[in-house]
Amino acid sequence: MTNPQDPFWNNPFSYDPLGRVPYPEPLAGPPMGPPSGHPMGPPSGPPMFVPPPPPPQYRPPVCTLATLSLVFAFVFAPVGAILGQLGLARIQRTGELGRNRALIGLTLSYAFIGLTVVALAGWATVPGATKNHTAAPATTAPVTTSETPPPPTLAPDNIIRILPNLDALKNLTGDQNMEAGQTWDRPSKSDQDASIDRPECWGSIAPGAPEAYTVSAILRYRAEEFSDTRTLLKSSQVTQAATAFRDPASAQSQLTKLVDGWRQCSSAPVTLTGPGGRSYSLSLSAPADAGNGITTMDLEPKGLKLRFVRAVAAKANVVVDLIVSNLGTTDASAPRQTAVSIANYILNKIPD
Repeated sequence: MTNPQDPFWNNPFSYDPLGRVPYPEPLAGPPMGPPSGHPMGPPSGPPMFVPPPPPPQYRPPVCTLATLSLVFAFVFAPVGAILGQLGLARIQRTGELGRNRALIGLTLSYAFIGLTVVALAGWATVPGATKNHTAAPATTAPVTTSETPPPPTLAPDNIIRILPNLDALKNLTGDQNMEAGQTWDRPSKSDQDASIDRPECWGSIAPGAPEAYTVSAILRYRAEEFSDTRTLLKSSQVTQAATAFRDPASAQSQLTKLVDGWRQCSSAPVTLTGPGGRSYSLSLSAPADAGNGITTMDLEPKGLKLRFVRAVAAKANVVVDLIVSNLGTTDASAPRQTAVSIANYILNKIPD
C-alpha cells in the first residue's frame, strides 16, 4: 500500500504522466503586500480626520438711526437726541450694530443742547438794548396824541399764552407721544453749534434766529420745543417761536425781511459744518404761500430721507416762526400740513 505522504512515491492525487512535480498550494490568508510604513504600502496609523470648514458667520447690519443721530448732533441737536433714543431702542429690539454710535450721537446732542442753554442764560444777564428813540428836550412842545405810536395790539408778555401747549400739539400733530422740551426767552446766536457757508441763511435754517431779525426792536420773545422720543417708526418734532414788536408795522417789516432772506437762500444749496468737521448740504425750496398770510419753505438734507418744513406769519405786532419735522411718514405733505395747522392755531389766538 502506498503512502500518500511518501516523497518517493507518486501521489495518486497529484500524479503527472510526465513526472512533473506540482507546485505547492499557497497558504490560506489575505494577499501579501508591502509592509506597513513602506512608501508603497498602507499608512501605519489610523486615517487622518479633516474637519469641515466652519460655516460663514452672520454679521448684523448697522442701525441707520444711530448713524443719523451722530450726524444731526452737529446740525440740529434736538433731532440728534431724538434719533439717538430711537436708535438705542431699535438696537435693543433687533440686535443691530451701532450702539456706541447712537450713544455718541445722543451724548453730543445733549451736550450741544446744554451749551445752548448756558449761552441763553448768559445772554439773559446782558442788559436789554436801549429803546430806539431820544427823549424830547424840555423846551420842545409835547407830542400830541395823534402822533404817539399806537400801543401793541397784543401785550408782549402775553405771547406765551398764544403758543399751543403740549395737549394742543398732540392733537395738531396726531402724535400722542409728544413731550415738552427746552424753552427760550431770548434768541441765541446760531453759530454756537455749527458753521454755515452762507451766514445770511441762518434765518432760513433755524426758527427765531437773531440773524433774521432786528434784535433791538424785539420787545418779547418765546420759543418752545416739543418732540416724540418714544415712537420708533414714526415721530414728530416741533420748535415754535413767537416774537412781539412795537406795532403791526414793525412786525410786517420783520416778516418781509425774513421771507426775502428765504427767497435769496433758495437760489443755491446751503452747507452746514459741525464742530467735528462733518458737513452736509441742505436744499431749500422757494417760499410758498400757504394762505391766511402764512409762508412755508421745505428743507431737505441731501442723502437723507428726512424733511423739515418752516412756516412764518405775522399778525398785529407778533411774528410767528416755527419748524416741523416728521420721521417715518410716507406722506411728503404731512410736515407742511402740520406746520400750517400750528401757525393757524397761533394766529387765531392773536386778537385783530
